[in-house]
Amino acid sequence: MTPMPGLTTEERALLRSALEGPLVERDPIAIGLCIKLCGLKLLQRAGGVAAANGWRGSPNAFFLTREGWALMKAERRGPPIRRAV
Repeated sequence: MTPMPGLTTEERALLRSALEGPLVERDPIAIGLCIKLCGLKLLQRAGGVAAANGWRGSPNAFFLTREGWALMKAERRGPPIRRAV
């Protein structure tokens, strides 16, 4: 697993848990980390757009953005495989 540059272990753990579903009902420290990740455009708050798209959960839930998905996909993929020619 390759570490994501500039992110702490707790932030990486939050992003991994966001892969499983929206982040809801978190403690204040985790909410602070979620807001920081929103500033980095890796997470987004549910809000009105999610409700318009059918989300019926908490408006304070956090979801992965496209950038967040790409970052998590790159982490799971690992280093490139060397091919013999």
